[in-house]
Amino acid sequence: MAQGFSQAGLEVSYCCGLLDQAGLSDWINQYRPDVIFEMNRARNDVPFLPKHIIHICWLVDFNGRVISDFYGSEITYLFSANWLDKFCYDGFYRWLAPGACLNDYYPATPDVRYPASFVGHIPKPWSMDELDADISADSIPLRFGEVLPILESRITSQRNYLNVHDDYLALLQTVAKEHFNRTVKLTNKLEYDVSGRLIRMLNRRELIDNILTVTDLALFGPQNWNDWDVYRPYYHCQLDSVMQMRQVYAGSQINLHEGESAHFRVMDCMASGGLILIKKNHWDELVGGGIRNFFVPGLHYLEFDVDQVGDICRYYLNQPLAAQKIRSAAVKAVRQAHTWRHRAEAILADLAGLGYKVAC
Repeated sequence: MAQGFSQAGLEVSYCCGLLDQAGLSDWINQYRPDVIFEMNRARNDVPFLPKHIIHICWLVDFNGRVISDFYGSEITYLFSANWLDKFCYDGFYRWLAPGACLNDYYPATPDVRYPASFVGHIPKPWSMDELDADISADSIPLRFGEVLPILESRITSQRNYLNVHDDYLALLQTVAKEHFNRTVKLTNKLEYDVSGRLIRMLNRRELIDNILTVTDLALFGPQNWNDWDVYRPYYHCQLDSVMQMRQVYAGSQINLHEGESAHFRVMDCMASGGLILIKKNHWDELVGGGIRNFFVPGLHYLEFDVDQVGDICRYYLNQPLAAQKIRSAAVKAVRQAHTWRHRAEAILADLAGLGYKVAC
């Protein structure tokens, strides 16, 4: 993103990670910025930030918090279109999808090694201590392991109606009340486990279990995969460089993606000439948010429902010319409108539309 702003004509300074008060104050004194752009931290979290500096928050991950914790920024961007109707504050906000860096992700002659691959992480399995933990706010204990199977079932059946972390926490309280006549005592860990960890665990297991009935699968990401006996044989390694990721994207006949449709991995994979198969989400077609605002399924990428994923994989594994046509169209579309420079220019247009002047 920093390169995108630089390509758009701005002077940019950047770092990885959020600075504390002393660090951010030093940064401001050194670089004198007009705008500070942060991921997952809103202006209310930095009350010491001078008022003359424009603050932009790109909310990509709640990190176990609720959406109402993020407010006060002059601009708020939401990573998922699914969060748009849950943002509850005045001020400018909209959906913002990632872009691609063409210096890092570009098509090359692929060394095809894998029929299918999944790049990402899976949480560790629940430990006995976690399952035995008392989550009751009442005098009578309630084990997390007692609630878990009912909660999993309800999430699976209601996933199209669960939009943000708050919804999952509310569902947890509903299950505890309806089935056990208890109220849950929420802790930071429990909030994250229910609203983040459990969702990824359910969705990724469902996808991968379906794929393994059709073809071999290469798994990449943190070593948590080794903690699952069923997935350990398919795990390769953590991808530690852009080159490794590009090689996997281009070297897989099919790349699988579950989660937010317009994800960093999606853009990088498409820019690399990879064929990507994306799980459908009910918000994909929202006006002003969702991947179908950018790309066309069947033309630039493939989409699937879990019960169809095996048939889709089987077809495209045996149709390399059809697959290559989609790969080529995806590369062209990303280069034309979905690089980080395009995202930076859109942000500058938002600032100008709100009356903010940024020196170039």
